[in-house]
Amino acid sequence: MCRHVPSLLSVCVALLFLVACGGSANSTGDAGPDSSAPGDGSVGHAYEALCSQPELYCERLYACATPERLAEDQLAFGHEDEASCVMRQDMFIGEICRQLAISIDAGRLGVDMPAATACAEYMEALSCERFVHDPPSAHPLCAASPFVTPLVPPGGECAFDAECREAGSVCTASEGALGVCRDAPGEGEPCAGDRCAAGLECQDGVCVTPPGADCGSVFDCAEGEYCDQPGNDFRVDADPEIRGYCVPQRGLDEPCDDLHACEGELYCDNTNGYDDEGYRNPGHCKARRPAGEPCDEPADCVSLECDDASRLCG
Repeated sequence: MCRHVPSLLSVCVALLFLVACGGSANSTGDAGPDSSAPGDGSVGHAYEALCSQPELYCERLYACATPERLAEDQLAFGHEDEASCVMRQDMFIGEICRQLAISIDAGRLGVDMPAATACAEYMEALSCERFVHDPPSAHPLCAASPFVTPLVPPGGECAFDAECREAGSVCTASEGALGVCRDAPGEGEPCAGDRCAAGLECQDGVCVTPPGADCGSVFDCAEGEYCDQPGNDFRVDADPEIRGYCVPQRGLDEPCDDLHACEGELYCDNTNGYDDEGYRNPGHCKARRPAGEPCDEPADCVSLECDDASRLCG
């Protein structure tokens, strides 16, 4: 269940993103466009009780977790003791569970309550150490968490994407208002929030085809491509934190601003010198020079040797 189990945290994080897409979950506990709390005795209320048990989780975490596991959880959720752990778990995981419960009672999500109950009972019967540290594969009864299925058809009212029945659909809900399930926007269409159909990305509010695969270095790209990163790539070529796109390498005499930008045996020449901060200026793709030809740097030469005195390729 999403209530607290670390092995299923990835599921909860994904659901948190989906809920947030509908503008319905935030740190104040406001439920956004669909804020009716599940009533006592409702299916949603019963599901929420299984899904979110912050007191039990935090008690076992502080009793049994290794220092490394505890530090990881403290960093992820921002707590420093058991009391603040309960508060933060309820704020984050508890809010996800409440939103799912609201959707269940509204008929936008179906739920397998017998399976959810079996998972919760299984987890509660575990030893403290196993409860905190077991990986997902150790909990076959919980593998289907959070045990909900989307029920909203295209055009039906929704609060977040996970309620939409058709694969690839998005919910158009905005802050304070429900939306409808619709196909994810295609090429050239306005983004739904910041979302587009698979293979597209949202740029300036419009869904477009990205120029290539996401990359942080030339090693992320296929043969014949290089990683085109933003800005002057001679500055950031070795920084994988600056993301770019894999694009085809350039041909002879084409402009280049990256050491890996040129195809085959071509290279990006340095005839335009350096800027005021000592970084190479963009050049052009050129063939390397044979021995005896003039050179400015080793990269100019087939041999990768440029004599300092004669300025000729070796």
